[in-house]
Formats: sequence, C-alpha cells, structure tokens
Amino acid sequence: MERNNVLCLLFLHMLGILACFVTTSNAVESDIDCLRSIKESLEDSKQAFSTWDFSNNTEGFICRFVGVRCWSDEETRVFAISLQDAGLRGLFPVGIRNCTSMLDLDLSGNHISGSIPDNLANDLPYIVALDFSNNNLSGPIPPSIANFTFISYLRLDNNHLTGQIPSEFSKLRRLREFSVANNKLSGPIPTFPGTIFSEQSYANNLGLYVRPLSRRKKENTFLSGFVVGFPASTILCMMFMFYFSPRLSTNKTRLYLMIQKIKGMKRNVLYTKENVTEESKITSMGKYVRKLSLVELEMATDYFDDINVIGYGSKGLMYKAVFLNGLTLAVKRLHKFETFEKEFLLEIEILGRLRHTNLVPLLGFCYEMEKKFMVYKYMCNGTLHQWLHSRPQVEGRKIGWPIRLRIAIGIARGLAWLHHNNVLRVAHLKMSSNCILLDDKFEPKISNFGDSNILMNTSGTPSSACHFVLPHSSLDPYKVDVYRFGILLLELVSGKERSYEHTDSDSDSSRDSELNVIDECLTGQGFDEEIYETLRIAENCIHTHKDGATSMLQVYQAIRAIGKSRNDDFVDTIMDAEPV
Repeated sequence: MERNNVLCLLFLHMLGILACFVTTSNAVESDIDCLRSIKESLEDSKQAFSTWDFSNNTEGFICRFVGVRCWSDEETRVFAISLQDAGLRGLFPVGIRNCTSMLDLDLSGNHISGSIPDNLANDLPYIVALDFSNNNLSGPIPPSIANFTFISYLRLDNNHLTGQIPSEFSKLRRLREFSVANNKLSGPIPTFPGTIFSEQSYANNLGLYVRPLSRRKKENTFLSGFVVGFPASTILCMMFMFYFSPRLSTNKTRLYLMIQKIKGMKRNVLYTKENVTEESKITSMGKYVRKLSLVELEMATDYFDDINVIGYGSKGLMYKAVFLNGLTLAVKRLHKFETFEKEFLLEIEILGRLRHTNLVPLLGFCYEMEKKFMVYKYMCNGTLHQWLHSRPQVEGRKIGWPIRLRIAIGIARGLAWLHHNNVLRVAHLKMSSNCILLDDKFEPKISNFGDSNILMNTSGTPSSACHFVLPHSSLDPYKVDVYRFGILLLELVSGKERSYEHTDSDSDSSRDSELNVIDECLTGQGFDEEIYETLRIAENCIHTHKDGATSMLQVYQAIRAIGKSRNDDFVDTIMDAEPV
C-alpha cells in the first residue's frame, strides 16, 4: 500500500510540472502587444526604448530589445523584462499582463505611479521574481499577489503603499526574499511558512507589528508539526524496511530516489548546519535565474543518458536536454566535489546578473540531493576548440577567415563589456577556445565563469557568492584576460592548439616564431593584410604583461576596425546588453 501511495504522489508531482510548461497558442502576438503597450504607456526620459522598433517583423525581433530576454532568440516569447533605473515615468503599464510566459519582471528604480493592478497573477502565472521597488506606487497591496504560486523574490520597498500586508501572503511557501520597507503600511505581519524575514524587510512603515499567537494557534502549530512529522517518520520507517529487508533490497535505490522527488520534500531529513548554510546561499541565487527541480532535468535528459552527453570538462558533463514545452537547452552536471560550491555560486551570480550578446545565457539552476546543475541556452555549433581542431577531421571542412574574424570581434566585445560595464565588472581569467560556444550563426558566447573574479560591483547590490578581488601589481586580472585573448587570436590564425599559461620564461623569439604561423587554408584567399593586422594585435596583447599598456577596450576597438573596413555588419558598441 505504501509503495502505491509513493507512486501516486510522484505521478501527481509530474503532472504539476507538466502544467507549468503549458503555453498559450497566441503567445507571439500577445507578447508583442505587451511590449508595445509598455512603450506607449510610459514616458522614456533616458531613451530606454530606443531599440524597441516594432516595424521589424522577423522572427524573434523583440529578443533584441534592450531589457528584454526571450526563451530563445528564435522564439518571440518573453522570458524576462528588466527595466530597472531606466528613468521611466507614468502609470503602471497594465498591458504588461499580456507577456503570459514571463518569469522575471523588474521595473525597480523608476518613477512609475498609480496602484499595482489586481489579478496580475491570473495573467502572469509563472512569475518567479517581481521587483517594483523604488517607484511612486500607491494604494493597497493586492491580496491576489499571493496567487503567484512560484514566486521566490518579491520587492515592493520604497514606494507609497498603504493598508496592510495581505494575510494571504502566508500562502507564499516558495518566497525567499521579501521587502516592503519604506512605505505607509500598518497592521499585522503575516506568518511566512518556513521563512523569517529580517526587520529591515519591514522598516520605516506606519505601524507594522507581529501578531502574537493565541493558545488555539499554538495548539494548531503543534498539530501542524505533527501532520508534517508523521509522514516524515513514516517515510523513514519505509526506508529502514527497504534497506534491511532481504526480500526488498533490490528496490531500495529506486525507493530512495522516488522519496526524494515527492512533492513537498525540499530537503533531506538529516541536514547538518553546514548543509543548511550552503542551501541558503544557493536558494538566494533564485533571484537571478529560475530554480528547476531535479525531476524536470531528469525527464529532459532521459535520466542523464550517456547518449545525451555533448561535452566533457574538468568540472562536469554537459547534456542536451529537451523539456516538456519543446525547448532544447544544455544542462551542465557538476562533479560532486565540495570545492565546486564557489564555482557554482559564482557562475550563477555573474551570468544571472549580466546579459550580453557574447555571454552564454544562463536560464536556470538546480541543487538537490547534494547535486548541482546549471541550465544554459543550447549552442548547436559546439565550441570554438572543436571547430579549430576536431570538427575539420570529422566534417572535412574548416571555418574560413571571415567567420574567424567575426568570432574574434565577438569575443573581444564580450570581454571588453565584462571589464567596463556599469553593473558587475568581471575578469574571466581562464579564457580559451574551449570556453567559446558558437550559436547557429557562429556568434561566439563566452562561458565557464567558475574561476572568474568579480572586481567591482557598481550596482551597489551585495555579492552573495564570492569576495571581490582587486587587481594588484604582480598579476592584474584584467591583463590576464588581455594576454589570454592574444593567445586565442594566435590559435584562430594558426589553427594550432596553444598553451594559455603565462610564464616569465616565455621568450620573445619563441613568440615571434609563433606569430609567423598561419593556417594554410587561410593563405591566398585575399585576406593576408587583415590576418597580419590581427597578428599585430595578438602581439600587443601578449606583451601586455610587460608594459601593461593595452586594455581590453582598446583591443576590441582595434580588431573591430578590421571588420568595419570590410563593411561587415558588426555591432558598433560594447554596451549592447542588459544587466539583471
């Protein structure tokens, strides 16, 4: 009987996941109407909507709007809208409810007024993060916000909201970050299940207070604990029976996995204090990207079947994953080493907060049963290393110089933006051809940020994943990126693998000999002058350790000039991105 109950619970959980991925048939038109309504209803003092051109009817054109992220570049379906600190004025844009597939909405730091629309949750059922902080919103907080079933991040602070915090908020079981500070609220603070928020979350209001528990409520609390504890103890007994009963020993692994997947079991029974601390850090990452369940990833990868492995690395395996809504994504499964916790958190924070044409899009993560996963947009053309060294032998063709130059420009643009953006400045430190992914148009995407350094956090938002590292005289992290990019240029020109590590024993003569090596398939094609100019840029990058005179921005400007001389359609600015 117990075994059948477990199977039924798991089946119901899977049905719930399937329902979350159901999409509406008119998503394309409704999402376009959503963005058009936002643009038309708000005053744009900082030209935030300058790229929002609705005269373009090509597939996925809205995905190139600044502040808009799509589920995929080829699909006109909004994943997130991030318009923080954009200088927007006007009443709350009610047309935003037409972006029905959206998970993340951030309108913070503007001058948006009026009240928060009621019943937003009916039209935006999949919202995970909602940030309306630092605006001029007034009126009561709609109780219907409690109907955002999946919300884990909710900020309404620094507005003019009145009335009470709706008691219905006690239903928000997934909420991990919450703030209504600096408003005009009064009345009792609801009890949030499983979470206690700090006093700062409620500071500077008219009269918020914690309602004391009555005797009956204390009894109900005891009964609630019993209701939760009794099934848990039953499960432990079942596990004990399966582990020590000879007749059922063959099923103990399967039962254990099934128990872990039952809806409502979010952590192991025997967590240590260290485990809880680690989980709290990882849970806080949910404000940057969506947290997925292990069941979802297992279903998408056919239980991590080896046939779906598309890449191997020192830190984990990469799988091709097809989800229930038809999306094809890439799932990185980290090896089970404690040292990878820092890398895991660091990559989520960097790629979760920074979005750029030349950074690989991080769409989600998972941490369950001490296993760590990251979910990225799928890049059908693999890595640059494969195209330079493996695929030519398999497919009998090499990429030509125009594509190599385009790839070099894209990498330089991405690195320059990492070094100079206005939110989170980062040094990659491990740049190589293995870190460069290529999409269907051979646009390069920088990946593998697990060894990076956050050098400056200009947004003022605390970094929860790592410590900031300032450059020092002996090893400036920015110069490391410039140096390794120079080696990458040599690899692009020569088609031969290179050592990216810098040592003081590197001789000028050995480097000079490397600069004279050009891939034979590139010679005699009419690009000699561009190739030699690229080699000069590579030489300047490699020598940057000595004179420190070359920045990544200068490198990008120099190599972009080569592409512009050919009248190619290259982007003219490194700032074509949206921070999160």
